[in-house]
Amino acid sequence: MKRPQYVTKFRDRHGKTRYRFRRKGYPAHYFKAPFGTKDFEREYAACLDAEKQPVGGDRIRPGSVSDVIARYYADSAFLDLRPATQAVYRGVLERFRATFGDDPISRFDAARIQRLMNGMRDKPHAAARLRKLLHQLFIVARRERIVPGTFDPVKDTRPPKASSSEGYHRWTEAELTQFEAAHPLGTKPRLAFALLLYGAQRSADVRFLSRRAIAGGRIRLKQSKTSTAVDVPVVEPLREALEAGPLGDTLLLENNRGDAFTAKGFYNLMRRACDKAGLPHCSAHGLRKAAAARLRRAGCSDQEGMAITGHKSISMYRKYAGDAGDAALADSAMAKAYGSKVSNPGKRLDTASQKTAEDCEK
Repeated sequence: MKRPQYVTKFRDRHGKTRYRFRRKGYPAHYFKAPFGTKDFEREYAACLDAEKQPVGGDRIRPGSVSDVIARYYADSAFLDLRPATQAVYRGVLERFRATFGDDPISRFDAARIQRLMNGMRDKPHAAARLRKLLHQLFIVARRERIVPGTFDPVKDTRPPKASSSEGYHRWTEAELTQFEAAHPLGTKPRLAFALLLYGAQRSADVRFLSRRAIAGGRIRLKQSKTSTAVDVPVVEPLREALEAGPLGDTLLLENNRGDAFTAKGFYNLMRRACDKAGLPHCSAHGLRKAAAARLRRAGCSDQEGMAITGHKSISMYRKYAGDAGDAALADSAMAKAYGSKVSNPGKRLDTASQKTAEDCEK
């Protein structure tokens, strides 16, 4: 494997060969995974996705927000996170640093933090994530005696409540058909679409699927977000898409340079493909929800569906698949309570025989 751009090799004080990511204006990173492995590629992609450091970021005022953020980056609480999670957290903290980096961390009392939360009512999930990270920063600040040991302003704040929205739009069957019509077999968007829908995996894992990962007609991987191992058969529509290609030399999906797609690059690929198909409201993540919904409509149990998607909780799986209730259990319960027969509604209550709006207007 050719060494990627911005990656240098060196020997540490124990004589062990190590690799380091160094790019001007971006955070440095020392790789944990062995060179050439899938985990190494994930770490590299996370480095490329990191936010650029602000000018003068190396001149940090002691006790400032920037100072505490730098200490957090060097702390085990951050270093033990998965590379993908580190990239997300860096994005949040660097945006926060760009505005408040020179401010003393001690000036962020509960009132100021709550004003930040109130100003993010239209972004409740982002507010909750920022509050979570501020909690981590104050743990570091207290331990390093930058603030008093009893100073814990985050606990007296609340993020805005998220709405009951289902999040990413779950594709309908008509929308799936519309995309396939716009992107025939043999195109990269169609291959990405097929891997997402028929593999039912996250984009972060689909981007790094290799030829070896689908050996034997099965998709075998350990999910990057949860470390859940999945072993999914390659179904016929996916097999057709794989045979039509185009497949990369190492990974199933590679960009124009023959490298793994970054998160932004893959998002842009699918964004353009959805727009071309006339589906601007659809997204790559919505395909995973469509896959779960198909499994549920086919009568799969929660456990069967979770074996495909890798979800660890029934509640999250049903959120993706759409919680339509369990008709079989409901019938069983009512039969036990009221007898073995479950009657059909009379004609006056049968929705199939109700008049249409047009009939009522006549």
